Amino acid sequence: MLRDLNSTIPGAPNFTYGELIKSDTALRYGIKNEPNEEQWNCIELLAKNILQPVRNQFGPIKITSGFRSVDVCLLVGSSSKSNHTKGQAADFEPYGNNIKLVTILTWIHDNLEYRTLILEYPPSGWIHVDYRINKNIKNLKLKDETHNYSKISIEELKKLYG
Repeated sequence: MLRDLNSTIPGAPNFTYGELIKSDTALRYGIKNEPNEEQWNCIELLAKNILQPVRNQFGPIKITSGFRSVDVCLLVGSSSKSNHTKGQAADFEPYGNNIKLVTILTWIHDNLEYRTLILEYPPSGWIHVDYRINKNIKNLKLKDETHNYSKISIEELKKLYG
């Protein structure tokens, strides 16, 4: 079922469907970046269970990457198996510079269920989060300037960037 891209997501009134599938890469290359029904359902769950609670706690956030088709993922250097292709992941950052990414990440870690939470290119990068209903294992990672991922504890992250 198609969604009205200007409509807000049920349970996530600060987010529109269009915001979570927008892709400058898809537009630039003329690629269709349209989720199927299963992917739409995952997008709705992600928005309701992660993005809206973050918005409620910290104010507006900018979605820098939500759903991506396989073609879009490959063009941006990601994997065809990325959780973005399933509608289960988003990358975001707060508007303004007065909130540290590690503060948001810590709050998510302490208060929400998630599958993977990644602080990417700190201290000024963004947060990646993915969510799967009943499969949230709270896997916490750090992605550094050399594009390497490493598992990390919340305590280690706070020491490095708190």
